[in-house]
Amino acid sequence: MLNTEELSCQRGRHLLWSDINLTLDVGQLLFVSGANGRGKSSLLRILAGLSSPNSGEVLWCGEKITNNSLMYRSQLLYIGHQPPLKPELNAIENLIFLTQLHGQGMGEDQIISALQIWELKGKTIYLPTKHLSQGQKQRVTLTQLSLLEKNLWILDEPFNSLDNNGSNILSKELEKHFAKNNLAVITSHLHEAAAHIAPSLQHREIRIEF
Repeated sequence: MLNTEELSCQRGRHLLWSDINLTLDVGQLLFVSGANGRGKSSLLRILAGLSSPNSGEVLWCGEKITNNSLMYRSQLLYIGHQPPLKPELNAIENLIFLTQLHGQGMGEDQIISALQIWELKGKTIYLPTKHLSQGQKQRVTLTQLSLLEKNLWILDEPFNSLDNNGSNILSKELEKHFAKNNLAVITSHLHEAAAHIAPSLQHREIRIEF
């Protein structure tokens, strides 16, 4: 369970938002929407423990994440809106590195199989990622969803740069994630609500709009 207590966020001297009290239970999706610059990404970074709130607390399973950050991070996958890829490495090498960072190092065969889920194969997966399109880079990044076993996904604009096929793959991966009674937090300016991502997610949605 993910909870927040009286969260507020400030940028410089400007208060972006305050008094955020949320309870996200097993199998639920928090869908965050709002105009650019209102602090959606800031909220996700705070929930992921990557930034500190101006005030308030984030709790995981009833415990402040600041008190047990290692345990929390072991159950969390955060993907920001910029692909975390080393441009000189290919897709396989990047995913070997990323899965090792999560303590779940994967072999090349496992990674190739996961990349195929995202319709990445052939020469593409052996090219340095600096030569890939933005959509291909996003697919490589999101392949982590198919590799890592995490209870909580925090995804900032995961549909960015994806074509229809890529969006459909992501929707299916989300459905698989919730079928295991896991949790997720998502922002998307391309969708107005979770039901537009996948109809089956509608009944799981908790919504917050800035």
